[in-house]
Amino acid sequence: MFDKFAKVAGIFSEAMRDAVLFLRFNSYSPFVDKSKRAFYKIIIEAHTIEKGLSLHDPKLLFGKEKIRFVMKALSRYDIGHSPLPAHMSLGALEAYVNLHATAGLSDPLLDEISGYLKAWEARLPKPWKGGTRDYSFNGQPPGTLGHLMASRSSIRTLRPTQLPHDQILEAISLAQLAPSQCNRQSSRVHAYQEPVRIKELLALQGGSRGFAESVGNLFVVSSDICAWGGPGQRNQAYVDGALFAMCLMFACRSMGWGACPLNLAIDHKTESAIRRAGGIPAGERLIMMIAFGEPIAPETRVAFSPRRHAAEIATFHA
Repeated sequence: MFDKFAKVAGIFSEAMRDAVLFLRFNSYSPFVDKSKRAFYKIIIEAHTIEKGLSLHDPKLLFGKEKIRFVMKALSRYDIGHSPLPAHMSLGALEAYVNLHATAGLSDPLLDEISGYLKAWEARLPKPWKGGTRDYSFNGQPPGTLGHLMASRSSIRTLRPTQLPHDQILEAISLAQLAPSQCNRQSSRVHAYQEPVRIKELLALQGGSRGFAESVGNLFVVSSDICAWGGPGQRNQAYVDGALFAMCLMFACRSMGWGACPLNLAIDHKTESAIRRAGGIPAGERLIMMIAFGEPIAPETRVAFSPRRHAAEIATFHA
């Protein structure tokens, strides 16, 4: 009994330590280097532009406030910290201008962006690695693990056609090969194909605007909390669940489907609302949603989403 009480007390203690650590180092903390904070903020906002450009039929002149924010923030950013946010932002802004040029639309905002890009060319020469890139479903599944990983991208141009249950179960079976701590297999998958319910779930998630109507198949990945116990395992549901979700997206790609992860960085109130709408038990922690289905066409566009150089994120310890 004392041992159980100590574990319960430890959970509260570790939760408090988690809160203090997050407050100290989160993106709003004044104690964190401002270049590091700006790095992440610019990437996040630039990616929203990329996502808009990757839609099947982008709305013209979308995201004006985001675009002005990115230009203002990038002007204050020290590219010596990392050039990635500049590449990503400038590439996205250039693609934005090109989209409207193709549509034959003129606007003062487009002139403003063009002048901004011209001023940046001397500081960071082209080509800029951002915006969108061409993507092809060639009808053949990736032949190697490297090809599979390199060919996965978030696809927002999906057919609303419902996929057969046996094929969905095949993809889930592949995802079950994901590693799981002590083989607990706590991950759960809730699959939805009813349009009204999908619409309700996506509205609660809030990150699929612009392509939600084309989603005919939706996963909600969760993890059974009962699989974990004690203060040291308080975050393991997310670790196992994320590994499973990644494998599930690779499985979708191997089946020739497009898939788009949709984060569930939400508060408890919204998580409870999603559980109610989706018929998900209260004892499961939500990990993420995944919209998936057949691509609209073999050739499409995806967000460029450039990656940092490996040397930027690697630390070799003696």
